[in-house]
Amino acid sequence: MDTGTLITILVVALVVFVLLFLMRAAGVGGRRPKLRPLPAESRDRYISDWDEIETKFVDVPEQAVREAESLVMSMLRERGHPLTERYLPDEVRRAHKLGYSSRDKTEGMRQALLHYRAVMERMIGSVAPTTREERRREMA
Repeated sequence: MDTGTLITILVVALVVFVLLFLMRAAGVGGRRPKLRPLPAESRDRYISDWDEIETKFVDVPEQAVREAESLVMSMLRERGHPLTERYLPDEVRRAHKLGYSSRDKTEGMRQALLHYRAVMERMIGSVAPTTREERRREMA
């Protein structure tokens, strides 16, 4: 093996090492946080609060989006999810940008609410419509 080939192999190895180090530092391919399960009463409270937020969106969309963000962050905190910007779910970061910096403000807020809903459904689990209706009847 000549010197040129050896140097090329060492340079490639060094570049691969540096890229792996940078990816790890950036959190790409990092481990997912170990989340605590929600107690049943917390889960029910979050679902009920979410239903109220969705109902409120028609009349006061800005307030509903702020409350949705607050509710999602509260639920993530309770489950033990890291809350730094770097580790937040992609939907939360997208929702935050859409809700406050969209050209079409109403559509941006609607999209933000949909992103928050996706996080809620993934973290809590989807609730069957019949269960929601039964709970609404109990509240009335």
